Amino acid sequence: MFRLPPPTLRPWRQLRREPLATYRIFEVCRVVLEDGAGRARGDAFTLRGRHWCNVVAVTPSDEVVLVWQYRFGTDSLSLEIPGGVIDEGESPEQAARRELREESGYEAERLDLLLEVEANPAIQNNRCFTFVAHGARATAATRFDLQEELETVLVPSGRIAALLDGGQVTHALVRAALEVYSRRRENKDES
Repeated sequence: MFRLPPPTLRPWRQLRREPLATYRIFEVCRVVLEDGAGRARGDAFTLRGRHWCNVVAVTPSDEVVLVWQYRFGTDSLSLEIPGGVIDEGESPEQAARRELREESGYEAERLDLLLEVEANPAIQNNRCFTFVAHGARATAATRFDLQEELETVLVPSGRIAALLDGGQVTHALVRAALEVYSRRRENKDES
């Protein structure tokens, strides 16, 4: 594994955090900052939210479970992997299992952590945990939230890189997960 030496830059401090507004899935805060040398650096605005999870579900016939869904932010359909917010008291893996079942009707015996990323550390505090679900099978009816409507589609694992290169997957966290999955799958196939 390749690692860079630690930085010489010192962490900044958040002197005060003031909640400005709270919404269903996030809180907007004003943060008063000071740099590592103790100099005032003004205010920043952050979004505080719950962590979430994504699932690269792979069927016994080596297909990846993808879902189409409408996204409010872009006002368009988005091709993604199942995922969602981690509920209070849930582990990331428990949430991944629940979201996979609710959004696609699939379940899997084994989940392995593939990737843990910070979606946008410039303004957000939360993380996204992505799992690979091995041997995923359709076992249940979907159970969408009020503001969800999804359509499941299966894509051969060997075609994921081409799908990404074709530009159909535009959600950054989903692209990151599928890029890592595809690269590791190719490396495993070559060894």
